[in-house]
Amino acid sequence: MSSDSHNASWKPLTLDTVAEVPETPAVFEVGSLVRTVLYIAAAQGNLRARLNQLIQESQQLPPTSGGYYFRYRVAGQEDQALTDLISSYRSRHGGLLPVANRHHPDRKPRRPGSPA
Repeated sequence: MSSDSHNASWKPLTLDTVAEVPETPAVFEVGSLVRTVLYIAAAQGNLRARLNQLIQESQQLPPTSGGYYFRYRVAGQEDQALTDLISSYRSRHGGLLPVANRHHPDRKPRRPGSPA
């Protein structure tokens, strides 16, 4: 996420921290202790609820020592914001998706123009 993104600083992915995020549409990244991006997704209309769901279903994320961290950007149009974020990530990583997006085909972000 760019430095001008809303709340681009990394925060621990804990129930206490998530309780402080807004209940708004957004896109987010989940990373490791050293901020390697592991997963990119849309909040599906409610960032707080989506992050709480991710905490409860942590098997969606690859194991990492040191815990998980997240950063987010509020987005009025999540689909476009997610497309932009994935595109930016892929351009910096040889076309690859983050590891959790790669290993769960049902959770891969859609490419623009692909069927839902």
